[in-house]
Amino acid sequence: MKTYSNPRQGQTLMMFSVATVTIFGLMGLVVDLGWSYFRKEAAQAAAQAAASAATAAAAKSAGTSISCTSLNVVCQSESDCPAVIANGGVTNIDKGCLYAKENGFSTSGRQRVTISAGTSTPAVGNGATPRYWVTVKINETLPQLFSSVLGFSSAQVTARSTSGYFPPALGGCIYILNPTSQAIQLNGNITLQTGCGLNINSNYYAALKLVGSAAVTATGGSSINIVGGYVVDTNSALSPTPVTGAPTFRDPMGDVPPPSVGACDNTGLSTSNNDKITISGGVYCGSITVTGHSVVTMNPGLYIIKSGGLSVGGQATLNGSGVTIYVQSGSVGLAGGASTNLTAPASGSWQGILFYQDQGDTSSASLVGGSGQFMTGVLYFPTTHMDYNAGSSTTAQQATIICDTLNVTGNSYIAASGNSPFMTLFSGIGVLE
Repeated sequence: MKTYSNPRQGQTLMMFSVATVTIFGLMGLVVDLGWSYFRKEAAQAAAQAAASAATAAAAKSAGTSISCTSLNVVCQSESDCPAVIANGGVTNIDKGCLYAKENGFSTSGRQRVTISAGTSTPAVGNGATPRYWVTVKINETLPQLFSSVLGFSSAQVTARSTSGYFPPALGGCIYILNPTSQAIQLNGNITLQTGCGLNINSNYYAALKLVGSAAVTATGGSSINIVGGYVVDTNSALSPTPVTGAPTFRDPMGDVPPPSVGACDNTGLSTSNNDKITISGGVYCGSITVTGHSVVTMNPGLYIIKSGGLSVGGQATLNGSGVTIYVQSGSVGLAGGASTNLTAPASGSWQGILFYQDQGDTSSASLVGGSGQFMTGVLYFPTTHMDYNAGSSTTAQQATIICDTLNVTGNSYIAASGNSPFMTLFSGIGVLE
């Protein structure tokens, strides 16, 4: 019997060998990419810890007057962390390098850790202007154990973090948080008088704008502080002269978490003509609407409005002492024809906080009750535009306004701040990137 060999057998073996190399190479690439991702996360955590530690050490050494000449505080261009740090570190830069090393990264072998610091504006691109900042960069070369068969012999892992020291927030009645836009405007024959100052976080050239015969006055030795600038018409008045180029500040209540929202206790409230109703705190899953000459009294407590917001108008009256109103979704509207008299709790979990609109709710607020509106406490609308008109020269408010942007629509007077122990008016370390 004659036998014949199959010439394709060798070809199949060759194709299988090539495919096997490719398959194992791709599998190795997946493994190496996973390891590279893990190392990048570790490097990022180490960079952030090192930057924060160096900034905190500077603040501890120098306090609020921190500068490049402060004892054990270093300002420098990007430089390598030393491989060996003697005596447990002396300067704040030493402390940062030690934190990086304790987290597994130092300038040796395949790793490089660099650190820079200063008091100028950091190159983070978000407009933040801390008084002092530290940037830590980490670079690591990783040998590729498996994917090298595909020609990838090594991979680069990089991480970067910048931490800044922010001085204490300036005391004041009004904090406008928007960082880039026109923050506050008065148009016409309008007066805003504050006994505890005005702070504007925007770097816009006309962050404060007065049109017509508008006037802003800070009394009692308080000041007007603006990160950017201001524009004032000839007939307008501004006193004292604002401090421009002021440092940016953090949201004074940015660290205060919202209340937990549970199941509904009420579907909502809508009054009819001449109703007289007393309500209690709880979770309202619909709006609270007070109108038609009605009178609503709020018992002390926490009022959570899940949707729909709060509306008071039509010659209605809303009274409440010891109340906190948290709006999770919806707007707050207090109309000029209404009478509103609300006071925040004097103690307890929400001490000093009258209104708290959720940071995820950008619905505009309108508090334009005029002379019939009296509110004592913190009015917290951090991501919201607010139209405001309240108080009078003889019965001035005790309130703190925190909002994104503000438009004053009528004469408004605030005699003193409505403070809460939960307002973070103290200095702090912020991670900028």
